[in-house]
Amino acid sequence: MPAAFGFLNACKPPGITSTAFGNWIKRIFPGCAIGHWGTLDPTASGVLVLGIGYATRLLPLIEPSTKRYSFELILGAKTDTADATGQILEVKPVPAAWSRELSDIAYALIGPIEQIPPMYSAVKVAGRPLYNSARRGEEVERPTRHARVLALDVISTGERSARMVVECDAGLYVRTLCEQLSQRLGTVGHMGALVRTAAGPFSIDSSALAPDIVQRRETCLIDPLHVLGNPRVNVDDEGMKRFMHGNGVDIGEGVAADGSIASGARGTVLVVHGNRVIGVADLEQGQLSPRRVFAR
Repeated sequence: MPAAFGFLNACKPPGITSTAFGNWIKRIFPGCAIGHWGTLDPTASGVLVLGIGYATRLLPLIEPSTKRYSFELILGAKTDTADATGQILEVKPVPAAWSRELSDIAYALIGPIEQIPPMYSAVKVAGRPLYNSARRGEEVERPTRHARVLALDVISTGERSARMVVECDAGLYVRTLCEQLSQRLGTVGHMGALVRTAAGPFSIDSSALAPDIVQRRETCLIDPLHVLGNPRVNVDDEGMKRFMHGNGVDIGEGVAADGSIASGARGTVLVVHGNRVIGVADLEQGQLSPRRVFAR
């Protein structure tokens, strides 16, 4: 039976770390390497992209792209984790007109934004994850980070809460965004539920739930060729043999280049044989130099 190979667009349930979820995936695909394209907080749910088998080595080739989250803003209470799992640090009245002002305040945050990472995050300061210091009750000075909000919309509002959707570049902290929204509304607040609904080309509409992964694991995998935008070179049997042994391959000698490879092209390309990626190569002056070779 051929080894599993592909990307997995999984829908992570809340209440489990990305690492623990990845370890569960390993039991579904025994003997296969598992890699993450980004992670989610334990309380968050939604799109979590993993590489299975040799596809883990293709994860860095996925283009950096935007992400979309649906989240709950809860006003009137500040917590030490900036979400609903933390201890309340401060309680403050909520202005009566907050729901009428929220849309305008959200619109004003669209564009470049500066954030200080929350103490309960995996960001490392002096080589140590912030959450380790936070669990010891220590406050660490954190450098400001830059992110970008592409869209921020209000879906509905309640007495002291709102459902919102944000589209952003990678690196934005939704928990911190909730605190920033609360401050501009004249109060304090934190994040409630959080669902990642999209990460680059992967959407929650096509993500696989845990029962789906168990019952039809092979059909849940996505061919990297359907996702990666890198130019590709198709090799014939002879070219495949040379490449798999780590030898360079001349285009035109055992190689059929598809239309995405222009004359004189250079750079990183996917090497394909029989409609399957067999590795990654550097292309220069008509020569394929193997960078990553996937054994069969």
